[in-house]
Amino acid sequence: MSNFLGGAEISARTEMLGLTNQLQNAEVQAQKAEKTGGADSAARVKKVAVEFESIFLGYMLKQMRKTVPDDPLFGNSTAKDIFYDMHYDNMAKEMAKAGGIGLATILYNQLSKMDQNSPK
Repeated sequence: MSNFLGGAEISARTEMLGLTNQLQNAEVQAQKAEKTGGADSAARVKKVAVEFESIFLGYMLKQMRKTVPDDPLFGNSTAKDIFYDMHYDNMAKEMAKAGGIGLATILYNQLSKMDQNSPK
């Protein structure tokens, strides 16, 4: 059995590592928000929920892009892939800020309920 990884597998693993890092950053932000409490806590929880939705939307956009055939005009290059990744990340951030698909609102409402029910 060969230890060689194909290009698709390498890119999938790299993408998963990036998502793991983004989720860890969101988790750290959520823990900071949990420790501070008060009105500032609600704003931080909202921010983390929007960031999570942004990560989800970015991943969804990148997966959707994989279903579109490559454009022969631009070819297949690393620079094009980097450009599209950056484009989708920024598009996802803007979509999440504008309300996105409602995931951030659902997360915020759920986390707010949990915070209200937790003993202090």
